[in-house]
Amino acid sequence: MSKQRALVISCFVLFFSIRIVHAQDIHTTQIAEHDYLYNPGLIGNYHGNSRIQFSTRSQWTNINNAFETYSFFSDFKIGVEKWKKGNLGICFAANADDAGDGFLKKNSFNLGLSSVIKLSNTSSLSLGFLNTYNQLTIDPSNIMWGSQFNGEYHDPNISSGENFAKNAFGYYNIATGIAFTYGKEEGYMSLYDQTHIQVGLSTYNILSPNSYNSILNDTVQQRYCLYGKGFLGIPHTRTGIMGSFLTQLQGPNLEIILGAYYRIRIKEASKITGYNKESAIALGGVWRYGDALCPGVLFEIKDYAIGISYDMTLSKLLPATNTMGAIEVVFRIQTNNQFLYKGYSPGI
Repeated sequence: MSKQRALVISCFVLFFSIRIVHAQDIHTTQIAEHDYLYNPGLIGNYHGNSRIQFSTRSQWTNINNAFETYSFFSDFKIGVEKWKKGNLGICFAANADDAGDGFLKKNSFNLGLSSVIKLSNTSSLSLGFLNTYNQLTIDPSNIMWGSQFNGEYHDPNISSGENFAKNAFGYYNIATGIAFTYGKEEGYMSLYDQTHIQVGLSTYNILSPNSYNSILNDTVQQRYCLYGKGFLGIPHTRTGIMGSFLTQLQGPNLEIILGAYYRIRIKEASKITGYNKESAIALGGVWRYGDALCPGVLFEIKDYAIGISYDMTLSKLLPATNTMGAIEVVFRIQTNNQFLYKGYSPGI
């Protein structure tokens, strides 16, 4: 089979798959760094005052650059200094998803709000909502249609036989989630003796609109998530385990992800003045059931962090991808993060 013919067939298969399945939400590997995508109750629910994050993901580059995803996220707290029983959280986020060499583009703009209530000195409960406006664009000129294959190569002068009455539209959606947080304060200034766990349930695409309207007969199905993450310090050492898990169901699609990183503190933070801030490195990855093994590394220097992961395809798609699953890079700025000097209050 010629390279041109393989390209034509792969494009056609990609488009055909888009037409017959239900629309999916954006996908990430570093789930602990994208918590608002899995539970809005975690907006403004972390150790620190504010977060700003950028991420990029390139998936299945060997299959016609199947998916390119870019994300921006920022959230901050309100009322931490004034309210002893909790705080509010507000987030702004934007995502761009590009499928099939620009054939299908989806841009989403998000505004989230959460309320965190302190239950005790070690626990809190939060409820969050995420409002999303989505814009979708379809550009059929970027597709090599199967009907344009003349027997030897792709001929763009041949009519594709496809007719799109409308190629751009938008819709509004909402999500909600509830999360429980448990945390035990660090007992030794220079050593890890800390436990911090967050777990919750959420529902996305509550309005479940017909996302493609007159273009394609497709529905955005509701997505249900059981999501959790946490940190378990190893007593009397400078190390700890960062764990995460996700089980989500959207229509007939079930996804299960388990993740773990081994975090090593390189530089100690000042617990009294806060003048010196901590640095650390974490090594590990996530396992996506039936799909991929994804090693990764996370570097943390003061308020900055960068995470890099790589998806190693293990599914039946392996021959097509040639192990080229996805490369994901996350850059985060978090002020007064969870390992700094001010200490711990659950969810605050």
